Parts: sequence; C-alpha cells; structure tokens
Amino acid sequence: MAKSKYAVQLSERAQKDFTAIQRYTLKRYGEKLVLKYSTMMKSGIEHIAGNPALYGHFRPDIPERYRSHQVGEHGIIYRVDENKIFIVALLHGKMNFRNTLQ
Repeated sequence: MAKSKYAVQLSERAQKDFTAIQRYTLKRYGEKLVLKYSTMMKSGIEHIAGNPALYGHFRPDIPERYRSHQVGEHGIIYRVDENKIFIVALLHGKMNFRNTLQ
C-alpha cells in the first residue's frame, strides 16, 4: 500500500472505544476473533488515511464535518483537517450516533 499523505490521530474517546471493542470481542468470541476484528479495524483506518473521501461518507445522523466508514459492526467516525485524519469515535451500528457524538 502506498504511504498516506495523511497523518492519523485517534481521540481519547476513539482509543477507549477500540479497547472496549477488543475486550468485548475477546470475552464474547475469543482470542482468534479479537485478533481478526482488531486487524479489520486497523485496516479500515489505513484505508481512510489513504483516501478519506473514497472510504468515508456523510451521514444524516452525525454532524456535517464528520464522515463515517463502516468496518464490521462499527462505524469509524472521523474528520479531515488539512493533512490529518482525526478519528473521533468507533461506534457500534446499533448506537444512536447523533446523541453519542454531542
């Protein structure tokens, strides 16, 4: 994969979300699946960094400055600031995005 022109930064919230997703997946589905899902999430973030306009889309239930990229059961919520991707949160598809992001 070509090197991204975008630096990636995870918010404190996104870091906590990632850890919570890993813990839940490990407890519920085991080590093999937590490794697979973690790799999927990291790959999703790399895709965003490579081309944020291609992989993300706008959603009517989140503020306009954010985009979402679906990976498995989770949406990676991010914004693009010049040449930086700021990952705001990793939200399960069943969550109320609007209330969670306010």
